Amino acid sequence: MSDAKADAAPPSKKSKLLLIIVIVLLLAVLAVGGLLAYILAKPADGGADEAVAEAQGGHGEEKKKEKKKDAKEEHPPIYEKLQADPFTVNLTGEADSVLQVEIFVELADEQQKEKLKNFQPKIQGAVIKLIGSKTLEEVRTSKGQEDLAREIRERINEILGAEGKDEGVLSVNFTKYFYQ
Repeated sequence: MSDAKADAAPPSKKSKLLLIIVIVLLLAVLAVGGLLAYILAKPADGGADEAVAEAQGGHGEEKKKEKKKDAKEEHPPIYEKLQADPFTVNLTGEADSVLQVEIFVELADEQQKEKLKNFQPKIQGAVIKLIGSKTLEEVRTSKGQEDLAREIRERINEILGAEGKDEGVLSVNFTKYFYQ
């Protein structure tokens, strides 16, 4: 009888705990796998978008053409540093006020990059004159920095002969900005 009782005895607490841990780990692995499958799943041909577009107005083909056009025009941003060393320029007003700034410009395309290199001395001179015309109070504020970036962009685009917003220099970015 004692053998029968031992065989019919409930499982120990350790084996129950082990079983629970295994089940929880299995559920966690399944949840992570499902999440990865959801994240990595991509629509095969975008058919659902086209069906919705057709139902709303029948402009599915036009939107498809626009997407292709945008995909052709998209390219990684093109950045170019204006000068190897940061610009260090005396500011107008106080005798000891100086702005030291490192400038990268975002360009519309590779042709603009070549054009920028061809006009490098003229552009550097124009940027130095522009920065030198500012006072310490003007370059200290965020608005002053934004205005300076906009003015540099406009000045460079004048030199490059760029007319539209999507031509020449698209943005001016300060990677180092120190004043005293």
